[in-house]
Amino acid sequence: MSSRVLPARASPLPALVPGVCHVWWARPDDVGPRHDALLAPEDLARRARLRRPADRHRLTAAAAVLRLVLGAHVGEPPDRVAIDRTCLGCGEQHGKPRPATLPDVHVSVSHSAGAVAVAVGRVGPVGIDVEEVGRFDAAELESLAAYALAPEERTELANDPTARAFTTYWTRKEALAKATGDGIARHLQHIVVSPPSSPPRLLRWEGRSVTATLRALHPPPGAVGTLAVLGPEPVQVLEHDAGPLLRDD
Repeated sequence: MSSRVLPARASPLPALVPGVCHVWWARPDDVGPRHDALLAPEDLARRARLRRPADRHRLTAAAAVLRLVLGAHVGEPPDRVAIDRTCLGCGEQHGKPRPATLPDVHVSVSHSAGAVAVAVGRVGPVGIDVEEVGRFDAAELESLAAYALAPEERTELANDPTARAFTTYWTRKEALAKATGDGIARHLQHIVVSPPSSPPRLLRWEGRSVTATLRALHPPPGAVGTLAVLGPEPVQVLEHDAGPLLRDD
């Protein structure tokens, strides 16, 4: 089943039922100083390390939405929701978020420019990526393609050498890498996905056996978004406007 954007509503929140992944969309300007009260000390510490105000606003929006949604389901104030961010590589608290008291719920967050996305669901491990479609000249696009794309993907891109096509490739790969917990440090050329002109699908992951469902999302204009869910089971994706959720808090 494809994604669809549902009418905005703040409450009650949709139930977290098996097989359904909810994607909440927010904007950095949805948040203000009053939302600091929703964040835990570790969120505030991560935000303080960011130099640019825009990055701080995006982190605030993502953290607030994630905590509001999880808090509603565990019956806890948002700032008291236990979220484990242990990095699988080094053990520090900067890895993929995991709800400590909801072990069967998987989450992922992403933000770029004016789009903030939070995925929450009782599904397999999830990865979400949203990217603003940038402006690349031919040399920049060729360099990025050499870094991120497999040879067959570069051939496809040559038929549609646009920033949007490359960004679509990128979000499909990064969503998968985030779902597995690898992040983008791994060689993205090993992940081969369907071309941007086709529905998102994992074709192969060289050296690994990975089964996943990919869904194209509906971010704000000027951005591309993809959700990846690991496992063989079918997944329903429901998208929501998190603006009312933040404004009604």
